Amino acid sequence: MNFAHIDPPLRAWANRNRLPLSTQYKDVEVRSFELAGSSGRAQIWIETDNGVTVYVWDYRKQKQSFPADTSTLEAALDQALKVARRWCGNP
Repeated sequence: MNFAHIDPPLRAWANRNRLPLSTQYKDVEVRSFELAGSSGRAQIWIETDNGVTVYVWDYRKQKQSFPADTSTLEAALDQALKVARRWCGNP
C-alpha cells in the first residue's frame, strides 16, 4: 500500500488527537492507531488499496468502515475515533 498521499493529513490528525501513529507491523508498512480504555481496546487503521478506507474494530467482533479520499480523510478518522472511544469506554 502506498501511504504517501495521505501521510501529511494523517500525521496532522494524529498530532491533534495526541495518538501515536504505527507505521510498521511485522515488516509491513501500515498506518494504524491503538486505543485502550476501561471497557476494552480498539484499533483504527487505514487501507489505500482501492481508494482510502478507514477501519475501526474492537479486537473481537465489532468492525466499521468509513470510505474516504484525501479531502475527507480527517472526517473519516474523526468518526472512527468517536466509535473507538465509545467501545473503549472513553468519552
